[in-house]
Amino acid sequence: MARYYGPKLRLSQSVLAAVCETPKHVTPKKQNRPGAHGFRRPRRSLYGSRLLEKRKISSYYDVRHRQLRRYVKQAGTAKSPSQQALQEALERRLDNVIRRSRWARTIWQARQMVVHAHFRVNGRRVNVPSFQVKPGDSITVRQSSREFVRRCAESTEGMGFRVPDWLSVNQDSLEATVLHAPQLDEVMLPFEIDYSKIIEFYAR
Repeated sequence: MARYYGPKLRLSQSVLAAVCETPKHVTPKKQNRPGAHGFRRPRRSLYGSRLLEKRKISSYYDVRHRQLRRYVKQAGTAKSPSQQALQEALERRLDNVIRRSRWARTIWQARQMVVHAHFRVNGRRVNVPSFQVKPGDSITVRQSSREFVRRCAESTEGMGFRVPDWLSVNQDSLEATVLHAPQLDEVMLPFEIDYSKIIEFYAR
């Protein structure tokens, strides 16, 4: 599946769930799916329900089909339960950590900020959005990017964003520290998700 570059609100409309925490996604004016027959309630098969769960999580974390397949495969060999391992791998992506730290409004903005090398992990330049942070890692902002990131962080104020318990963020110094691996009950998603259906989708 190629990366989607069209209107992001259509992603929320197509999966009938908010794939972003911004107001226009959480409370959209249009509740129907895109298309001439979007007002009809879909009758989903078992495959369709699994596909829907996969599309919701891939849109929310902005990961493609091949990436998500790799995460599911790795989760199947992990010591922890597969659902926990899958969610942990998605949450520990660097672009998601930037979003969780309230330095970006959306995952798409966070991805672009990472690609443009605005951040350092343990003092080293990282421009790979899928980079996996580990407990104890420190994320800082490049000196020349501090004013830009600060403005981006200010744009998230008043939107109800909350830093999860597995992260410690100092907004004054623009530093974040990974305290521990994210647990399922610490993950904040704007929709309900069934990870077992995602795993079943790739196991077929």
